[in-house]
Amino acid sequence: MSEFLLGFAMIQRMLPKYSVTATLQCAGNRRTAMSKIKTVKGVGWDVSAIGNGSLSSGMRRGEGMPTSIWGGAKLSDVLELVGIPKLTSVTRFGGRHVEFISVDKCKEENGGPYKASIPLSQATNPEADVLLAYEMNGEPLNRDHGYPLRVVVPSVIGARSVKWLEDINIIAEECQGLFMQKDYKMFPPSVNWDNIDWSTRRPQMDFPVQCVICSLEDVSTVKPGKQDQERFAVQTGETA
Repeated sequence: MSEFLLGFAMIQRMLPKYSVTATLQCAGNRRTAMSKIKTVKGVGWDVSAIGNGSLSSGMRRGEGMPTSIWGGAKLSDVLELVGIPKLTSVTRFGGRHVEFISVDKCKEENGGPYKASIPLSQATNPEADVLLAYEMNGEPLNRDHGYPLRVVVPSVIGARSVKWLEDINIIAEECQGLFMQKDYKMFPPSVNWDNIDWSTRRPQMDFPVQCVICSLEDVSTVKPGKQDQERFAVQTGETA
């Protein structure tokens, strides 16, 4: 398949800009609750690994859902620009997935780049609202949120919304990076780290519905009577 060099300035100049309201959520959100049943590896997030990151502490204070308005070009427009029509599920070369490569290098990839993928059918669907985003809440992306360009995949775990985007590849199989193949997969409690077979599960994409009370915690002590509560509910993917 041919290679195309499409610069950040070209994306801004040649393609229409869209605004998409999306709440990004870490796949490890509420991992502490899972560990109450059986200890799991990973950062012990409670209920606030959701939103744009910098506002999660505000959510814990009941200041509202940290949802952002992302601005950028639709990935479906970008792919059409290089010859892949909208609503394509497989290319004539057998490509079925879109892989995103970050400039960010990580130890989990043995010093290689962070990477992830989504199905081509999702990437080429304009109604899926997958963005190559360069703005957040009306301002240019800052460094922590992926400047100058990042992917935003609504209704999918945050691990697929790759920041600091460098390359996009059309590939036949799912991305073979560690965070697609040996992390962010769901297994039953009977599976342990000494008997896990990663190949038996597909990479996690969707979330179940998340319903959380933010203003009270499990250990909170309250007086009898009426209590004001701050809470949120989020639906993602096709699970709601």
